[in-house]
Amino acid sequence: MDQRQFKFFRDPIHGYIKVDKEFLPIIGSPFFQRLRRIKQLALTDLVYHGAEHSRFGHSLGAFNLASMLSENLGIRENTIKTEFRLAALLHDIGHPPCSHAFESVLESVYSNVKHEAYTEAIIRFTEIGDMIESLGASKNAVAKLIEGKFVEKPFFSYLNDLISSELDVDRMDFLLRDSYYCGVPYGQYDLNRLLLAIKKKSGMVVIDEKGRHAAETFVLARFWMYTQVYTHHTRRAFDIMLKAIFSKEIMENLGYPSISKKEIEKILDFDDSWLFGQIAEISKNKSDHKDEAYIAQLFLSREPIRRVVDKIAYMERDSKRIDPDFTEIETLENFREEIARKADLNPNFVFIDKPWKDLPFESKYRQYGQEKGEGAIRLLLRDGKIRDIADDPSSLAYNVSKWVARVVRIYTVKDKRNKLCRIIEEKCPNLKSLIIKKEDSE
Repeated sequence: MDQRQFKFFRDPIHGYIKVDKEFLPIIGSPFFQRLRRIKQLALTDLVYHGAEHSRFGHSLGAFNLASMLSENLGIRENTIKTEFRLAALLHDIGHPPCSHAFESVLESVYSNVKHEAYTEAIIRFTEIGDMIESLGASKNAVAKLIEGKFVEKPFFSYLNDLISSELDVDRMDFLLRDSYYCGVPYGQYDLNRLLLAIKKKSGMVVIDEKGRHAAETFVLARFWMYTQVYTHHTRRAFDIMLKAIFSKEIMENLGYPSISKKEIEKILDFDDSWLFGQIAEISKNKSDHKDEAYIAQLFLSREPIRRVVDKIAYMERDSKRIDPDFTEIETLENFREEIARKADLNPNFVFIDKPWKDLPFESKYRQYGQEKGEGAIRLLLRDGKIRDIADDPSSLAYNVSKWVARVVRIYTVKDKRNKLCRIIEEKCPNLKSLIIKKEDSE
C-alpha cells in the first residue's frame, strides 16, 4: 500500500481514519467543512459539557466504518464501493444548525425540511455532485443509497441497510462517539466483533450467530443512550426552549433556504454560530416578541425551564396496554389554558414534551405484530435460517422488544413551577408521585 495515496485523520474513536486522497476535495469543500460548525448533539453540551463534537467527525467515522465493511464483505466493484463509502461520508451534509434540535423547529413551520432532503439537494445541485461524478461514481446512486432506495444494481441493494437501518454505519459510529464525548458508558458495545459478524445472505445484511451478543449490546446501548442522554430532561428543556424562541412569525422572516437548486447554496451561511446570533437578537426584541425574547434570555443565561411532571412508561407491544399515568398526563394538554390560568401563568409557558415513543426499535423499520419491515437486525442462525433479533426467543433483544418505551413531561418557567405543581396535583391527585416540586440541583 502506497501511503502517499491516502491521508490519515486521527480520531478518538477509530484511531487513524484512512481516506483516499481522491476524496479530499469533497472533504475540503465548503459544504463538508460547514459540518465542523454544527455540533453533533446540538444543545447537549449544556448538560454534558464534553459534548462539543461536530457532524464533521461523525461523518468521517461513518465513512471509516463503510470502508471497513467494504473490505469485510468483499466488495470488489470499484464504482459501487466508492458510492457506498461516499454515501456514508455525506449522509449528514444537509443537517441544519444545531442538528435535530433546530430541525424540529423547521418542521413546525415548513414542509419537506428534513436534513435528508437538504442532503439530497446538495448532492444533486452543488459542486459536491460534480466531485462525485469526477470520481467515476453516480451522484444519483449516492443520493439513493442515503435515502435507502438504491435499486439500480439489485445485487448490492443490501448496502441500503448499512446506510439506513436499525444497524447502520451512522448508528454504529454515533453511539460510541456520543458516549465518549458525553463521558458516559451507556453507548459502549463491541464494535470490532460486530463488524466481523456482519455478513451478506440472501440479499440481506445479517449478523452471524457468533456476533449475537455484540448485536444485543448494540441494541441496549442505543436504548440507554436515548434514555440517559438524548432525552435527558434538561437537554430536552433546551430543545423545547429553542422551539419556543423561534415562533412561526420569527421563522418566516429568517430566510432559511429551501431545497431548490436556486437556494441550496445559501445553506453555507447557516451554522450554529448563525443560530446563536439569531437567539441573541431575539432576546433584545422585547416589544414585538415579548414571550420569545424572555425565553431567549433564559436560554442564553443557561436557565432551563423546569420539570413539573415526569413519567417514563412502557407499553406492552402485543396487548398495547400502557401505564394509565402516561395517558392522564397526555390529557392535561387539553387543559393547558385552564391550569395556566389557575397558576397565573402564560399558557405559552406550559410545555408538554413527548420526545420519543418507539424504543428500543424504530417503528419505521418494523410494524409490531406484523411482518417486520426492511432494516431490522437479522440473525443468521447455525441452521442457516434468518430471524429478526427481536423475534428470537433465545435473544435478550426478544424480551426487550416486548415493550415500547415512552416518556412524557410537563415543564414551565422556574418561578411558576411550584404553583403549577399544586394546580396539577389538585386536578390529578393520581399524579402526585410524579410531580417534581424542586430539582435536587437547586
